[in-house]
Amino acid sequence: MEWLSDCTAIEQAWIERCAKRDPKAQEYLFKHFFGFAMGITLRYLTHTDLAQEVVNDSFLKIFNQLPKQVKEIKSFRGWMRKLIVNTSIDYFRKEKRHFFFASLDDTIPNFSTQDDQSDHQSINDILLLMNQLPPLWKVIFNLNEVEGYSHEEIGKMLKIPASSSRAYLTKAKQKLRELINSQNRIIK
Repeated sequence: MEWLSDCTAIEQAWIERCAKRDPKAQEYLFKHFFGFAMGITLRYLTHTDLAQEVVNDSFLKIFNQLPKQVKEIKSFRGWMRKLIVNTSIDYFRKEKRHFFFASLDDTIPNFSTQDDQSDHQSINDILLLMNQLPPLWKVIFNLNEVEGYSHEEIGKMLKIPASSSRAYLTKAKQKLRELINSQNRIIK
């Protein structure tokens, strides 16, 4: 695999300048990859203000680590994704005392949809449904189903037993199925 194989020549040039701590390159990289980073962060944290803080913190880490690791990075987006996910998990762990006691009854609003007769969920619909899960369930679902982490790895990240990770994932999937079925009944 080639160095920065997932980047255009322009992106590679900006990344190289960024590795030399060029402030203009850092600004470009931040603006260019902001949406990518925010999308990842919002899968783990539902509060936009906290997600923005994680994105900012992630870019600080990127700018600090890039000079040391730039020649070793094969996939910039993959490297950046892993760093952003880990930063999101760090914030989640810090804030988890606020998340463990969320009641499902408080998190599920009634749905109202327009005249869409589609049986398929759009990505936005699914993300909205995922935001209705308790935060811990949502994080475990994302880590396992989206990022591909094992339950043992998730347990280490979140400082919970792997068996709890499995149980929360099962509950998350079950609740998502219920929410999807409920929304489909409302649409029809």
